[in-house]
Amino acid sequence: MEKINSEIQKQLMDIIQKEIDDPSIGVLSITRVDTTSDLRECKIYFSLLDETKYDRVTEIFKAMNAFIRMHLGKRIKIKILPELKFIQDTSIKYSVDMYTKIEEIRRQDKEKEAK
Repeated sequence: MEKINSEIQKQLMDIIQKEIDDPSIGVLSITRVDTTSDLRECKIYFSLLDETKYDRVTEIFKAMNAFIRMHLGKRIKIKILPELKFIQDTSIKYSVDMYTKIEEIRRQDKEKEAK
């Protein structure tokens, strides 16, 4: 399954960049792909540099799902082409937020020690 997920991820990035080429998407990264073992469903996790665009990009993916799936089917030869479900990956934002909070606590601790 890992090989299929990797190939789907690679091909989807290419399709999004070359076939959709919508500037309103901005900088996008497909962070993870999880395909069910029966190949019926594929969850595609994506992150954006501009967090304000998540809703818009999600709508673009919903509207273009059949188009994306058609192009994916032309590139990947597997028995069953899974349904695609695009999911916002906020784990990077969460990690950055946690790091920021930890650094703030460290800074406050150093200030307390200096007094």
